[in-house]
Amino acid sequence: MNRVNIKFSSVTHALRAKEIIEQNGGKVIIRKNANPLKNEGCGYNIIATGDVNKFIRLIKINRINYIGYAFI
Repeated sequence: MNRVNIKFSSVTHALRAKEIIEQNGGKVIIRKNANPLKNEGCGYNIIATGDVNKFIRLIKINRINYIGYAFI
């Protein structure tokens, strides 16, 4: 299995992504970023395990705003 860390500017976007990923067989941990940069809003990260390329596509298809992602 692969893992990806995806950054979001709000908890709303992070929760929407979490729901979609879990509906598609992924496991998700959501975390608050302790020191977000000014352009990162509230700063939330999710760490998703599973078919990470599929998860990124789903986030884009569903137009969920994210800051960036990194495979881990």
